Amino acid sequence: MRTAEDFNLHYATPDPWHIAGSRFRDRVLRRCIGRFIRDKSVLELGCGEGHLTEAIFDRARSVVGIDISDVAIARARSLELPNARFENADLLQTSFTGYEVIAAIECIHYLSHEEQGAFLEKVAREHSGKMLLLSGPIVDYTHYFSHRRLMLEFTTLGFSLVRFNNLSVYWHPPSSRIVANLIKLPLGYMALDWLPERLIYQRLYALRAPTRQPWVRAIAPFDVAS
Repeated sequence: MRTAEDFNLHYATPDPWHIAGSRFRDRVLRRCIGRFIRDKSVLELGCGEGHLTEAIFDRARSVVGIDISDVAIARARSLELPNARFENADLLQTSFTGYEVIAAIECIHYLSHEEQGAFLEKVAREHSGKMLLLSGPIVDYTHYFSHRRLMLEFTTLGFSLVRFNNLSVYWHPPSSRIVANLIKLPLGYMALDWLPERLIYQRLYALRAPTRQPWVRAIAPFDVAS
């Protein structure tokens, strides 16, 4: 799913990902990214209907949320958030200059591998020396990410890893569901970063983009076929 038409069909029903009531998810994300966005100017990619803009990025000084779906953007604008504005745009066609932090939360895995590489190169080129917050599933090398693949791409393009945090537990096999339910107990989320990688579904990476001379092209991203 990549086109505006695809996403508009998906947003025919409000809150298609059922995230509006995901208080556990919001609590974990606030804990992980709060220190990076407080009082900063943020570009939020794939903002959807503005749920995270309201629940997580309220600590930012200002937020520009973009999404390829004009249906989602209309709903985000209806929130009338005091520190945010929303634009209907394709993230690969949007300028990344002028922001202190770029946040790509659970959206980059909708891009093809080639587009993901182009995205990282664009951040390296236009967001030099600044923070990128990126999250997504790491359970499937072919369709999503893997920690190893991401680290190779980050290193190849010159990104510096500041830290990473686990966001959620994979619900398969069934034994993992026990752990997933335990971490939802009060303060249980604090144990997420101590769990082995085989149990982790999503992970957040806080990265600093490389500092480059403006005329130097970023190195080609890691070839996932090699």
